[in-house]
Amino acid sequence: MYPGTASSKSIPAKSIKAMYFKDELQSNNLKPSSSIPAVNISKTAVKYVIVIAAPGLHREDFCIEVNNAIITIAAQKVASGYDPANDRCEYDYTDWARAFTLPEDADGLLTNAEYQNGELVIQIPRNTLADNVSQTTIYVY
Repeated sequence: MYPGTASSKSIPAKSIKAMYFKDELQSNNLKPSSSIPAVNISKTAVKYVIVIAAPGLHREDFCIEVNNAIITIAAQKVASGYDPANDRCEYDYTDWARAFTLPEDADGLLTNAEYQNGELVIQIPRNTLADNVSQTTIYVY
């Protein structure tokens, strides 16, 4: 078998978990753009984890806010100076934003975020007594 080709072994179907967050982009019937990064959402017994593929950014480029049980994640990157007549640049530095409605047991006030190796990882602790009405800004480490 060559690398990257299918083998004759049967691969069991991966179980699909329900999405626990309501994507505000989809609920407003907006079509995702190619510049909006992909998101993986998972949950454990103690936290929810949102992982966003956003290579080429710095932690200062992100803005994460929690307000009224909605987490909004946005990025703004200023393109480096280049001469379009002499350079070829295929990077897309357009601004983007994603918003998700938090589950009832998500504690938005204790949320933390880390940007490493091109992925923004947001961890939201689970707490049945969570108060997601107040507004808070999440710092990215």
